[in-house]
This record gives sequence, structure tokens and C-alpha cells, in this order.
Amino acid sequence: MTQRKGEASELDTDVQAHIGRQLRAGYVDILNQPVPDRFLELLAELDSREGRRAGEENDVRQNRSR
Repeated sequence: MTQRKGEASELDTDVQAHIGRQLRAGYVDILNQPVPDRFLELLAELDSREGRRAGEENDVRQNRSR
């Protein structure tokens, strides 16, 4: 599918809806799979580090205001 210079590049709404349905159908199995344990561990570690960093930033702010 080629487009000539100056043609609108928007897809018809019916075509967009069809593509959306096809993509959802193709990815529904992936979306329903559980998150791997290793990913959960990495997310927990990241949350922990961000929590410590936020706590350190609060300490710095409190010390500056004194």
C-alpha cells in the first residue's frame, strides 16, 4: 500500500477498529499470563530503592529547613 504525495495518511475508522480487534486477539494470551517471579523480584527491589531514595531526600529537605 503506497501513498501518493499529498494524500491523507489517516486510516478509515472501520479499518482502525479491525486492526485493534486483531491486535487484542493476538495479545490476549500474553496479557493473561502471570508475571514471572524474576520480574516481580526486580520490581520489588526497584520499589525498595526508590523508597529509600525518597526517604533520604525528605531527610535532606528537613535538615535544610532547620
